[in-house]
Amino acid sequence: MAVLSIAKIGNPVLRQQARPVDPATIGSRRIQEFIDDMFETMVHYEGIGLAAPQVAHSEQIVVMECEGQDGIPKTVLINPKIVFYSPSQSEMWEGCLSIDNMRGKVVRPSMIRVQAYDRQGVLQDFEANGLYAVCIQHEMDHLIDGRRYGIPYDGDIHLMFYNTTLFDKHGIAAPPATWDEYLEICQTITEAEAGSGTYGCGIMATKFPLILIGTFLNRIAGFGGSFMDENGNPVVNSPENVAALEHLISEMPYAIPDPRAVGFDEMLGPWLTGRVAMVEFWTDLGQMTDNPEQSTIIGEWSVAPMPKQGEKGRVAAPMNAGWGVGLSTLAKDVEVAQAFLEFMMLPSTSTRVNQIVGGLDPMRYSTFADPDFRAHVTEKLADVALEAETSAAVPWPTDARWWDMQEPLNENLAMALNGDKTAQQALDDTQATWEDILGK
Repeated sequence: MAVLSIAKIGNPVLRQQARPVDPATIGSRRIQEFIDDMFETMVHYEGIGLAAPQVAHSEQIVVMECEGQDGIPKTVLINPKIVFYSPSQSEMWEGCLSIDNMRGKVVRPSMIRVQAYDRQGVLQDFEANGLYAVCIQHEMDHLIDGRRYGIPYDGDIHLMFYNTTLFDKHGIAAPPATWDEYLEICQTITEAEAGSGTYGCGIMATKFPLILIGTFLNRIAGFGGSFMDENGNPVVNSPENVAALEHLISEMPYAIPDPRAVGFDEMLGPWLTGRVAMVEFWTDLGQMTDNPEQSTIIGEWSVAPMPKQGEKGRVAAPMNAGWGVGLSTLAKDVEVAQAFLEFMMLPSTSTRVNQIVGGLDPMRYSTFADPDFRAHVTEKLADVALEAETSAAVPWPTDARWWDMQEPLNENLAMALNGDKTAQQALDDTQATWEDILGK
């Protein structure tokens, strides 16, 4: 056996789609010796998994092993395919032998079903959970289309911001813990402020997917609903989702008019001038609210997690937008690009960037813990955002077909808010379209 050289980030082999192995050759001396060398190399460099492209062989072969109670059995996967992803997810720190001095906290499905040949050439079909599932997914990222890390950078979640002056004025002692309490507060303030131009809530419901679906997701997450079930089947017309949409419709009359024309920019003005008591918004709103160049309500606000509702309800952090960074295959100077990426990911850089007013939303533990950041955004916002992100972050679907799926949902939500369809009809129609798109 031999210790092979590790291909580091920037090596073209890491960007290629690895070639499938002819099953008839799996028992050959070349393949068997190469598998032994991969294990030797993995152990030498203290890894728990290794893909063939990482040792400059563009073939679909993966080895892995990790001793311990929750470890990984000695495994060889040849031409692996993941045929099922559980909707339940786990978050783990991951490193990569091809990327020195960098680790990332990655969210992946916590259970998968895999089909692959073993080193005897026998086709296996099995389930993997926990660390085993995470390691398989990580190593397979090296095989398919040369995928590498995409490092999360902008943590766009929604929180519930509220105007403390308006709450005190109307005797509201605490932010809403449920969506029913939200509706009650919104109605109370709007009716009491009739004719003043002040409203109990602001709802962004303009017909743009990021805005309208984001507002809907805020509610279905709180009602305990979801877009897909644990088997990956669409359930957009579930009772929880229908109830969430019906609730949104009931809130509309008490929001600053007209919610169907309110997006990001249209919401900022009323909030920053003290004309709405509550708004669902991204975490950087706190910085904008305390910016004297933008706001007239400096220090007159606080923030809370999103409300929940019903037996299945949960306090959730809908991830409405957000983005990550990575090294492009078009980079002309990979070393310079990697150096810039490392600079971007320094805790000190992240903290500075997240203190730009109206800039990014934090998503790193080091940022949330930094005293300068906490003083800049307030201790309350830092704590609420961290609790929300680490306890119940709810992402948008990442299926490649989501681009086609979001349009019928956006259209049907708009029709429901216009009164052209009931909530049930709108989501039933969306469900039928999604089943056609997904071939269900």
